[in-house]
Amino acid sequence: MSAKTVCFSLLAGCLLALAKPAMAGVPDDVRRDFAKAVYTGSPHLVHNRNPQPLLRAVIVLNVKLNHEGRWQAEVLRTNDEQPEMLARAIETVHRAPALELPTHVKDEMRRDGLIEAWLFDNDGSFQVKTLAKAQRMGQ
Repeated sequence: MSAKTVCFSLLAGCLLALAKPAMAGVPDDVRRDFAKAVYTGSPHLVHNRNPQPLLRAVIVLNVKLNHEGRWQAEVLRTNDEQPEMLARAIETVHRAPALELPTHVKDEMRRDGLIEAWLFDNDGSFQVKTLAKAQRMGQ
């Protein structure tokens, strides 16, 4: 190998080692901040225990920012037999306070949003998947 090839190979290796990994989707800290905002907006509906083994409902929403900077929800998965749990999940999205986000993250949240799951226990209280404790084992 020529000295030029070795030099370029070493340079390429150094650049690859210093490069940050590509991130697809919303960063984890934004996802956690949104989940905390849901809890802040609806503290009376959130429980702080391990979710029960057989959940009442699991609601999956794609949450986006609208042009006014408010949260809106698109239903990806619901339980048709528990429409009140879907309404409750959407209500908690609307109650969540706005987040201070950099412009590029706001743009991504308007375009793609994030996907979050609401895990409902029998009493109608919930945790969101991002912050949820481990589910209890069945007995």
